[in-house]
Amino acid sequence: MDIPRRQALASLGALALTPWLPAHGQPAERPATPSLTEGPFYPQSLPADRDADLTRVAGRPGRAAGTPLEFTGRLLDRKSRPLAGRAIEIWHCDEFGRYHHVGTPEASGDASFQGWGEAFADGEGRFAFLTIKPPPYPGRTPHIHFTVSDGRRRVLTSQAFFEGERANERDFLYRSLGREAGLVTMRLESAGKGVRGALDVVVAA
Repeated sequence: MDIPRRQALASLGALALTPWLPAHGQPAERPATPSLTEGPFYPQSLPADRDADLTRVAGRPGRAAGTPLEFTGRLLDRKSRPLAGRAIEIWHCDEFGRYHHVGTPEASGDASFQGWGEAFADGEGRFAFLTIKPPPYPGRTPHIHFTVSDGRRRVLTSQAFFEGERANERDFLYRSLGREAGLVTMRLESAGKGVRGALDVVVAA
């Protein structure tokens, strides 16, 4: 990854959520991010371009189609302690509803979309991705799959959603979360030519 892309992603990390403190500053356990299915579209083979910018593919001109999304957040344990160095992977469909690297022809998809990305939490637990806001597709509301690993194994697999999407109430997985849906739902705001959202990912163990 070239220096400008590193600098851009580093600046996104600085936008991650400010530290959370319970009432009166006393330690308290936070609810863990709920687990959700990996689904059938985790890459069968990972792209050679393994970074946190999904809007560009090394060696190809141009950027991915769609609305740019700055997706930032923090990896924390239930006592709000940062999980520095943990890996977080994301993957989701492109602007045309196609997943990448899943063993099916991708000619009708966006060749400039990386499809999968990986970031590592910094000393304060912050992570940052540059991607696009995924569209809905039949049966699913817009969502981003993610996993967290501790270097030996996955410790969490879940999905992130977007506040205000009309398809949320029709999505079987989103509905299954009940009150926990708020723990994996981002509020988006304008950011230049795109949008941005942040999410605290809280790992139970």
